[in-house]
Amino acid sequence: MGVAGGWIAVVFMAVSLAGLIAVHLLPTGIAPLRDPVSQYHLTRFRPVILVATLSAAVSGVGAILALTDLVGPSAVVSDVLLGVFVVARALIPFLRMDPPGSRVTTVGRIHTVLAFAAFGSAIAVAFVAGGFLHDAGYPEVATWSSVLGGVGAIGAVGLLIGAIVRRQNLLGLFERLIYAGFIPWFIMIGAVAITVGAS
Repeated sequence: MGVAGGWIAVVFMAVSLAGLIAVHLLPTGIAPLRDPVSQYHLTRFRPVILVATLSAAVSGVGAILALTDLVGPSAVVSDVLLGVFVVARALIPFLRMDPPGSRVTTVGRIHTVLAFAAFGSAIAVAFVAGGFLHDAGYPEVATWSSVLGGVGAIGAVGLLIGAIVRRQNLLGLFERLIYAGFIPWFIMIGAVAITVGAS
């Protein structure tokens, strides 16, 4: 199951990445430095970001299989975190953010909670899995896992500081740093599982 999970993680995260790149190149009117990725769901290009978001959720399922194969029973905590990521990413497209300037709704609040759950679990799993990967005999992978977790953590800290000082002009930039951390992490875990399974 490890190899199959690896391919699922790699292929579907690659699809997700392609969708994200596409919406950033399309004429959406969204400012990447300021606006969150979820705002693409409010544009006419929603089908593209919908595929990207759901593909990331499927990739998470593959990562559960891949990581479990790599580190064994020790993966249980990481798998729980990945499960949170999968559920959050799967629900986010259907519980969309409130349009900028509109009143806050219950659905909008739920969307925010899901976004925090997805980002938080993706960052946490990179750090948690790093230790188990090291113990399982993959020190280089463990190092990169921690590095990528750190990239995501920097983005999360940036979002937090922006919320505290009530300056959201770089919200989009910091959010995309989180993506820059977890997208290569999923691809890396998948690729390692494929390589190990083929050896």
